[in-house]
Amino acid sequence: MSMTPVLKALAADRDRVVFRDRRGEVTAGEALDAVYRFARALAAHGHGPGRSVALLGPVSTWMYLLSQAAELTGGIQAEIPVSLPAEYRAPLLRECDVAVVVADPDAVDASVVREVAGLPGVRLLTLGPCSGGEDLLRDAADRSPEPFASLARDGEPHRIVLTGGTTGRAKPVLRRYRPSHLSGSSWFVRFLGRSEEAARVLKTGRLTGLGRALGSATVVTGGTFVTLPEFDPAEVVSVVTGQGITHAFLSPHELRLLLDDPASEGADLSGLRGITTVTAATAPALLERAVERFGPIVYPGYGQTEAGHIAWLLPEDYASPRPEVLRSCGRPLPGVDVEVRGGGGGVLGPGERGRVWVRTPLRMDEYWKRPDDTARVLRDGWLDTGDVGFLDARGYLTLLGRSGEAVEVAGGAVFASEVDTVLQEHPGVRESATFGVHGDDGTSLHSAVVTAPGAQVGEGDLLEMLGRLLDPGRVPSTVMFVPRIPLTYANELCLDTLRSWHAAPAAAG
Repeated sequence: MSMTPVLKALAADRDRVVFRDRRGEVTAGEALDAVYRFARALAAHGHGPGRSVALLGPVSTWMYLLSQAAELTGGIQAEIPVSLPAEYRAPLLRECDVAVVVADPDAVDASVVREVAGLPGVRLLTLGPCSGGEDLLRDAADRSPEPFASLARDGEPHRIVLTGGTTGRAKPVLRRYRPSHLSGSSWFVRFLGRSEEAARVLKTGRLTGLGRALGSATVVTGGTFVTLPEFDPAEVVSVVTGQGITHAFLSPHELRLLLDDPASEGADLSGLRGITTVTAATAPALLERAVERFGPIVYPGYGQTEAGHIAWLLPEDYASPRPEVLRSCGRPLPGVDVEVRGGGGGVLGPGERGRVWVRTPLRMDEYWKRPDDTARVLRDGWLDTGDVGFLDARGYLTLLGRSGEAVEVAGGAVFASEVDTVLQEHPGVRESATFGVHGDDGTSLHSAVVTAPGAQVGEGDLLEMLGRLLDPGRVPSTVMFVPRIPLTYANELCLDTLRSWHAAPAAAG
C-alpha cells in the first residue's frame, strides 16, 4: 500500500506545528519521524499482519501517531477503553488476540497498568518509564526515522473498535484494510476545509475511530489537532480561548456540561466556527440552548460504530425553528443511503416507523468472531442499524431509539425519546432519561430527571405536563430526581444503572 495522505501531508511541511497536547507542541517533521520510529519499534516487538496491539490511553499526540505507526506495520489495532469495567477488559483482550498493549502511564490509572502487566501472554509497552512495562519511547528513540514501507495488505484485519455498550455489553467491530486510507475522514476533510483559515480542532477523551478520522482530516487540511485526555469544561474553555480553537467535537453530555459551567458564561468563544455533537442524539432543548449561546455553529450528528457517519443536522436546517426538524438528526450525508423498512423487509413511506437500514462506505466488515451477529445485520451491502425511526418527505431522518429499547406498556410500544423530548422542554428540567422496568404485572414506564440549578419542580408538576401533551399510554408511572444521568464509557445512556436506581432510590445519590 502506498504512502498515506496523512504521511504525505506531514512530509510536505515539516516545520508546521500540527499537534498539541499537555506534553506540548509537535511539528509535522517530528511527528513523521515518530511514526517511522514507532513502526520499527512495534515491528521489532512482533507486531505485524495478523497480530493485535491495543492502545491503552486517552487521545493524545503520541497515541494518534502510534495508531498511524501500527497501520504501517499492517497489524490489527484493538480499541480497549480505559474506563471499560475491569471484568470486561481482560476477556476483551483475549477475545481480540492482543499480544502487545501500549499504555500511557501518565494518563492511565496505575492499578490498570499493573493489571495489564500481570496478564499472561500480553507484553506491556509504556510511553515512558513505568514499573512492569518496557519503555517504548526510549526504544523508538534509538531507531531510524527513515520512511518505513507499509506492510498493510488490502482485506486483512485492520481495526477492532467497540460499540457503545448502552446495556453494558459492547460488541467488537472489525474493519479491514481498504485501498482508501482516508475514507473515514472524507466528510471531515470537506467540513474542515471549507474555510481559507486552517482549522484548530479540539478532541477530548478516547482515541476512537472517530477521533482518529478527525485527527487525520485536520492534518490533511493543514490544521492543528489539539487533544485533552478528559473533558473538563473549565479547561476546555481555557484551551478554546487560549489556543484559538475553531472546531470542537463533543458528546451531547459534554455540550450540556460546557453550557452549565460558569467558566463559559463570560468567556469569548467567538473564534469557534463549529461545534459538532456525536455519540448520542442531541435533544431539541439542548440544541436551542447551544445555538442561543454560541450561535448557529452547532452540527448535531448521527452515526454508529458499525456504520460510521450517517446524517448531520446543519444550521440552515434549523434556521427556521420547525419542531419536526429540531427533533430530527438531519439528512443523510453524501454517499450514504438510508431506508426505513417494515417487519417484512419492505421499504416504508414518509412518516412510517420502521427499522433504519443504511448503506455507507464506512460500513463495518463484520463483528469480530461473531458470524451469527454479523449475518443478522448485514445484507446485500446494507446494514441494519437496530434503530427505529422514520424519514419525512424532505429526507429528514428522525430516530426514536434502539429497537430493543422500546418499552412495551399497556398503550403499546413507547420510545424514551418520545417522552424525553417533551420533558426537556420544561424550564425546570436540565436532563432526563426514560426507561422501562419489568415486573410481575408487566412493564412500567419511568423517567429520571436532573433539574436545572435553582429550579423548584416536583414529580406532580412534570406528570401533569406530560398528561396534557402526551397520550395516556406514554406518560410514565413515576419521575425520580437524580444528580446525574448515568452513562457508559462511550457517553451513552446506561439503562442497567437507571433500573438499579429505580429499585433502590438511595443508590442514585
